[in-house]
Amino acid sequence: MGRNTFEKELNMAVKLCKEAGALQLKRRYKHKNITIKADSSPVSTVDVLCETHIRRGLKRAFPDDGVLGEEGGQEAKESSRKWIIDPLDGTRPYLRGMPTFSVLLSLEIDLQPVVGVIYLPAMNELYCAAPGKGAWCNNKKLHVSETKKISESMGSGLGFLTKKNNPASDKLQKLLTDADYYYGFMDAYSYGSVAAGRLDFCVNLLDKPWDCSAAAAIVQESGGCFSDIAGNKTCHNGSIILSNAGLHEKLLAEMR
Repeated sequence: MGRNTFEKELNMAVKLCKEAGALQLKRRYKHKNITIKADSSPVSTVDVLCETHIRRGLKRAFPDDGVLGEEGGQEAKESSRKWIIDPLDGTRPYLRGMPTFSVLLSLEIDLQPVVGVIYLPAMNELYCAAPGKGAWCNNKKLHVSETKKISESMGSGLGFLTKKNNPASDKLQKLLTDADYYYGFMDAYSYGSVAAGRLDFCVNLLDKPWDCSAAAAIVQESGGCFSDIAGNKTCHNGSIILSNAGLHEKLLAEMR
């Protein structure tokens, strides 16, 4: 990656996420054409509008980069660089009027998240990170917590009900029981809370790359760690653990 500060990439990602967030707020209570996807999740016209807007902006700014979006699929390019888009993370909360919906955008190089942006427009929180710049929420620099014992930690777990017949579900439920306390925060807000040190960890058993790639970049730059539940440093294996540095190996041990 050399000495690239990724300033252009970060600035463009922030700009596009803010613009998509503005679209979400403008259309927040005007829901039309809700359809159900094969995975039983809803998709609205706002999801599609936001992804279309972000794709157009990326194509103008970085025409040689690949793009993977939740709604539009993959646009393959002969490049090690790929943008990952979740145009409306938390469509269910969005449709229900809850404020935890967001826009997620990341740049991966050789499948490793480098630049990440999480924007929660209804909460006015914008998390962002790039190599050498650290991680920030609005104008506040972020750092993960320093908790070192699972018994003293506060975490969040997602996906264990959907995966209830999978051994990983039992392991995650035991892990959450072993923690001091756990919350079921929705969507990207839980990931931002790990980067900000409000939560010590989050484990999700059913994440796609567009759900967690931006968060992985941000948590990593805030001093934390990410991997799948087997310990592989990737956002592409269907699960994710985001945590502070002191807990990660202990969390992995419980999930193995």
